[in-house]
Amino acid sequence: MSGPAVAAVSSPARTSAVVLAGGLGTRLAPLTDNTPKPLLPVAGEPVVAHQLRWLAAAGVTRVVLTTSYRAEQFAPTLGDGSAYGVHLTYCHEEHPLGTGGALVAAVDRLAPAPGETLLVLNGDQLTGHDVRRQLFLFQDARSAQGCVASIHARPVDDARAYGLLSLDAHDRVLAFEEKPLGPDPVAGIVNAGTYVLDPACLRDVPRGEVVSFERDVMPALLRNGAMVTAYVQDAYGVDVGTPETLVAASRDAVLRSGPALIDPGASVDPTASVLGGSYVGPGAQIGAAAVVDGSIVMADAHVGAGVVVQQSVVGQRAQVESPIILQDNVIGDDALVEAGHGPEPGERVPTGVVLPRP
Repeated sequence: MSGPAVAAVSSPARTSAVVLAGGLGTRLAPLTDNTPKPLLPVAGEPVVAHQLRWLAAAGVTRVVLTTSYRAEQFAPTLGDGSAYGVHLTYCHEEHPLGTGGALVAAVDRLAPAPGETLLVLNGDQLTGHDVRRQLFLFQDARSAQGCVASIHARPVDDARAYGLLSLDAHDRVLAFEEKPLGPDPVAGIVNAGTYVLDPACLRDVPRGEVVSFERDVMPALLRNGAMVTAYVQDAYGVDVGTPETLVAASRDAVLRSGPALIDPGASVDPTASVLGGSYVGPGAQIGAAAVVDGSIVMADAHVGAGVVVQQSVVGQRAQVESPIILQDNVIGDDALVEAGHGPEPGERVPTGVVLPRP
């Protein structure tokens, strides 16, 4: 949305948040075989923990987390959210209901009061945009013009992996095309995955059914003439949906404070090098003269002497024996890569597999 700067105030009007965290995370396999995507580590903390801290910093402290896949892992990991500055509750889907179905179930759990604002984000989305400004501008537009939704949007050179937005001169959304198909890149303004809503706009969404917020709910609002605006800001953003983006998100977060992050419970040989924004988890072992560069080594993993790990992920309790070079690889939990049998660059080694295979 365009307009004058918003005067600074202590906090936005009453706002609750829903984090949609029920997806299977299939693009991240084998890392999600045992761990749900929002609990994978980014700089030593679960993806969703970064989101909760971000919400708290924006003054949004009432949060519902929707869960489905591996739902039993969330509460033991995140608790009531107090460690991150929020009050966290959970809404579990016995059967996946899609982003729209999960959202309305969470909203019914929240029972927002009239005039309350709802902030919605996907459980794999990390963003650095000014959500406080997005909230305030939405609240102004709702009061003045009856706006029902605001979408954080940003320009990209290739919109094929995103929802492509068509906007008018005042940043009102005219059309919403989810992940346009085609062989060639399409530049444009895309949906960056953070929504501000008037909860009343969800009244007619079917309950207990599989519904997509992006493909069903949002296009229906536009067809019915509802006012939906875009908050356009070209800010940091990453969809932690693939091993490559998981590594990138972790690397970015680590490098904000130093060249590497090594858990105090890890063991790193004095002759080893850990650099490039790498994270080494608790109980992990890094052998003599090993190099870990721009990578994630998860809890209790073992990287042997002389092994080189570049832009890769070594899963929990996985073992990589020397001499091996990993380049853009994923080694699944409990896998064993024996000496001299490293995977090809970019290859994913499944959970529990031994290389070479018998």
